[in-house]
Amino acid sequence: MDETTEKKILVIDDEVYIRDSVTGFLEDFGFEVIEAENGRIGMELFVNEQPDLILCDLRMPEMDGLEVLAHVTKANEDIPIIIVSGAGNIADTVEALRLGAWDYIIKPIQNMNVLFHAVNKAFERKRLIEEKTRYQNDLELANKELKISLETLELTRDQLVQSEKMAALGELVAGVAHEINTPVGIGVTAASFLDTKTREFHGMYKAGELKRSELENYLTIVEEVSNSILINMERAAELISSFKQVAVDQSCENRRRFNLKEYVDEILLSLRPRYKKTGHVIQVSCEPDIVLNSFPGVFSQILSNLIMNSLIHGFKDLENRTIDVEITRKEERVVFVYRDNGRGMDQEQKEKAFDPFFTTMRGRGGTGLGMSVVFNLVTQTLKGKIDLESKVGDGVTLTMIFPLQEDDN
Repeated sequence: MDETTEKKILVIDDEVYIRDSVTGFLEDFGFEVIEAENGRIGMELFVNEQPDLILCDLRMPEMDGLEVLAHVTKANEDIPIIIVSGAGNIADTVEALRLGAWDYIIKPIQNMNVLFHAVNKAFERKRLIEEKTRYQNDLELANKELKISLETLELTRDQLVQSEKMAALGELVAGVAHEINTPVGIGVTAASFLDTKTREFHGMYKAGELKRSELENYLTIVEEVSNSILINMERAAELISSFKQVAVDQSCENRRRFNLKEYVDEILLSLRPRYKKTGHVIQVSCEPDIVLNSFPGVFSQILSNLIMNSLIHGFKDLENRTIDVEITRKEERVVFVYRDNGRGMDQEQKEKAFDPFFTTMRGRGGTGLGMSVVFNLVTQTLKGKIDLESKVGDGVTLTMIFPLQEDDN
């Protein structure tokens, strides 16, 4: 047996010739052996010497083997204890095994190889238990470290998602603000022009120089300019209303009742500054009577992320491309199909498309969270499923199916 000189065995037996024969045999194999003639002395040696294995008789004075077994297993349940029992003590031997003994040997021991095999087997079992314990401890430590890493990763991801959401909201604000500047600017210019003409008209009226033709010309100007102001202010109000609702929905997660087609139109209106000068076209086909009691901000994020993904990745270096959005109701489900005819994806990109932090624009502003956010919103928040089809040069098709939630119940 390897490394036997490092193993210490305690033999507890009240029969001298058995102790001597067992001790001599084990010492021949390099074990260190200590002896005790009864259970009380045996327990003292166990405490003081800390043996690696105990061979213990059952029938002994002062403290029998079952008492020794109870004390030892209470102090250290991992130490091997082999019961050496007379042939007439089988019932006690069974009880000893029930209480935690590792093995038993019938005495008198006719073949010492039986003893050697039992000791070797006990030490091998102890080694395996220790290895298993170390493995479990290492595994628990690794799991704890992994849990901390996952928590850190989730926190970082949540922070990045929030940052991405706020960045998208900031871009939406900038785009809509720029878009609103045009009708507001026209309205201000028209109002200023009307103010100038009104002052001129008022001066001619006070001087008594007003002619019929000048009155008619002024009324024509008022009508045209007022109409221009009205049209542009309505346009600005429409943009502001659309932006306000979309911005509120993107920044909160409240459920409310809304018409899906009308809301999609509002989302596209708020996104128009991002694509109106690109030459790309967005076409929407949505049944007009789909009314949901759901999370409008989720739909805003999904559609915004998909459109921006197409504009940034799918249409990179391409002109005059098309995005088609088709939304239908089938029984108690909404089928939301998004298509673009852009660059498409190869097999590796397709397989990793929904993985967090996967992006083909690493180092160029891509976070790799857009499609992951879409996947989580569809599968977790909307309780639906999403399927992606794509080939290189053939664009992408995303089919999202989720329950039609018209009521809270």
